[in-house]
Order: sequence, then C-alpha cells, then structure tokens
Amino acid sequence: MKASELIGIIRENLKDYPIDYLKRKATDDRYPDSITKRLAIYNSVIYDEIYENEIEEDFEIRDSLIKNLEDDVNYYFSVYDPGDIETRDFTRNLSLYLVFIAKKPLHPFGDNPNKDQVYYLNGEYFCKDKIKYLKDENSLCRYCVSKKAGLTFGFF
Repeated sequence: MKASELIGIIRENLKDYPIDYLKRKATDDRYPDSITKRLAIYNSVIYDEIYENEIEEDFEIRDSLIKNLEDDVNYYFSVYDPGDIETRDFTRNLSLYLVFIAKKPLHPFGDNPNKDQVYYLNGEYFCKDKIKYLKDENSLCRYCVSKKAGLTFGFF
C-alpha cells in the first residue's frame, strides 16, 4: 500500500473521533504533568498532524506489516481493555501513522535522558522501557522507532 493511501484510510477512520474531549483533557489542570495529560497532549498533536501532513514523496508500505501492527494493537486491547473499542481504534490509527508515516515514537517523548522515559537525543529517539517490553507477546515496541536506551543513562 502507498503511504498516501494509508494516510487517507487513517483520516477516514478518525473523522468521527471526539477529539475535542481529548484536547480538553490535555489542558485540564486535574492532570498536572501526569502520563494521562502527556498522552492527551501528544495524541492531540499527532491527530492534528495527520490532517495537516501531505505526503511529498510517496512510498510503499508492505501490507503484511500494516496487518501485523493492526493485529497487535487489537491483541493488546483484547487483553488490557477489551470493551474500549473507540480507544482501540484511535490507538490503532495513530500507531499506523506514527510507525509507518511519521516515524515517531508511540509514546510522548522529551529531550532529557535523565528525566524522560522516551527522549530525543542527537537525532534519534530512545526508550528506557523498550528492553523490558520488547519480548512481550505481540509487543508494539517491535514497531516503534525508538532505540533501546543503553546503560549510559541507566533506568530510572
């Protein structure tokens, strides 16, 4: 499948998602610097980016990789939150975009290796938890662009 086709499918799948709810959560003071707030901010920004991004140089994405990622997101939600179809579908579409088009981490990232679990340093993304979760069944870490953070910064 071409990247331009995939982003069109993602846009169509997300068009009815209640993004205003997520954007309100991103500015809600009840979540001061929590993972909930950071995810809401990151996902809101990525949602907007999906609709603003135009594929300049189209490229091919193997259908089998797309299907594998979709299946693994479905598996994750079947185990951890089987009733939340809306969040599963939202997560699946954002993950497809982040992995195959934007080539950004699946989790919010910062720029401080001492503070952030996922961080950007010298042109690359790193994740301190990837080494722990990479071998989990159907792990989404296998798709994430973040590299395993080495012992240089340790695990905090």
